[in-house]
Amino acid sequence: MSKPDRQKLSILAVLMGVLALTVVLGYRMNQPPTTAAVPPSVQKTSANPPAANDARIRLDLVESGGNDGNIGKRNLFQYQQAPPPPVSGSRRGGPPVTVPNTPAPTPIPLQTRPQGPPQPPPIGLKYQGFAATLAPNRGFTAFLSDDSRHYNVTVGEVLMGRFRIASITDTSVEVEDLQNNRRQTLPLLN
Repeated sequence: MSKPDRQKLSILAVLMGVLALTVVLGYRMNQPPTTAAVPPSVQKTSANPPAANDARIRLDLVESGGNDGNIGKRNLFQYQQAPPPPVSGSRRGGPPVTVPNTPAPTPIPLQTRPQGPPQPPPIGLKYQGFAATLAPNRGFTAFLSDDSRHYNVTVGEVLMGRFRIASITDTSVEVEDLQNNRRQTLPLLN
């Protein structure tokens, strides 16, 4: 065999190896994955049944809702009516069954507030300081602030189109809310 024939033979061998590898990998990828069978979990009943005022969701009752054509029509967020108690007396020749009288649960009294209009929110201004002016009949200038700005105001000014400054003293500022028609006194912050 000549040298070019040996080269062609070695290239043929490499190509056959690549072809074999491609066929094997393609076959393995097209097979469905094998999974181990997991047995379904068994529902265990609790040793202590839930109390009458227990507010947990009982999935066994939700799942066994019955097939009476009302699927999707009942409200899961309302309590179901309790089944009627069995009639006391004898059953088909068996001993008589008595149902103990259980007292009805006492309702928790709800605290009610007197109904009225909701209170408007407090004025969100803070009285940080004051300055006395030299001009006659000017009184004090108050330094007010909210979360983002500072304001220098005098008596009678309307701030932000909503708050009118009614009076300024060295200890407090009286602000009138024009939208809610009420007054609030802001104390001087230390």
